[in-house]
Amino acid sequence: MTPIIIYILLGLFIGYIGGYAGIGGAPFMIAFLVLAMGVNQFTAQGTVLTMMLGPMSLLGIMTMKDEVKTQWRSIAIGVISYAFFSYFGAKWAFELGELSIKKYFALLLIIIGLMQLFPQFSKPDHIKKTTQIPAIWMLVIGIATGIIGGLFGIGAGVLMVPSFLMIFNMHKNHARALSLAILLPPVSLGAFYKYFEENAIDWNLVIILFISYFIANYLGAKRGSRASLGNFKKIYALLLIGIAIVYFLQIYYQS
Repeated sequence: MTPIIIYILLGLFIGYIGGYAGIGGAPFMIAFLVLAMGVNQFTAQGTVLTMMLGPMSLLGIMTMKDEVKTQWRSIAIGVISYAFFSYFGAKWAFELGELSIKKYFALLLIIIGLMQLFPQFSKPDHIKKTTQIPAIWMLVIGIATGIIGGLFGIGAGVLMVPSFLMIFNMHKNHARALSLAILLPPVSLGAFYKYFEENAIDWNLVIILFISYFIANYLGAKRGSRASLGNFKKIYALLLIGIAIVYFLQIYYQS
């Protein structure tokens, strides 16, 4: 039996990183459960999505109340569109099968990593930063991230924050606050329904990971609001690409 302390430490680490950078940290959590702990890909995804049903980013949001309250419209659009379309992503995942999902999951990690790694994807610093996302674009992002989130078991943050920063040149703290606020309600409800229907949820892990994540998220958000994310983004990108390579190697040896 795997010691509970390993899962607690995982939740604490991902919670801190999630608060620090405004991301949910789901790719790391899913990858660790699959590659290190031998959990089925669908069970790992369903467990992490179920964990997101709770207010796991509440303490993190408390450190950015001013940024959150000015974006209520974007938050509402993001929550509703993500929650609804995440069901269709989850449905598609089970139709594709575990092996295909693992391949596409690894590819997604590389894409996200490259988006963080190369500065040419970002707009120059001298261009004025924005603090709001147009409603129609927020809807498009919500739909896209909802489908991808349900498909791969990840939350809004890991996809939304890069979009806010690179496409709209949004201010760092507003992008983090918007992402964490969208994660506060049960945003993965649609996908949860499908994973629950497929019995792909480990409820013991849900409780352990949620509590530890919840505690560490506040500390990470408090530190991240004062920090430069330049070096962090490079490390984050390289870790994602490294994990993707391990995924492909595992798939190769299992084939």
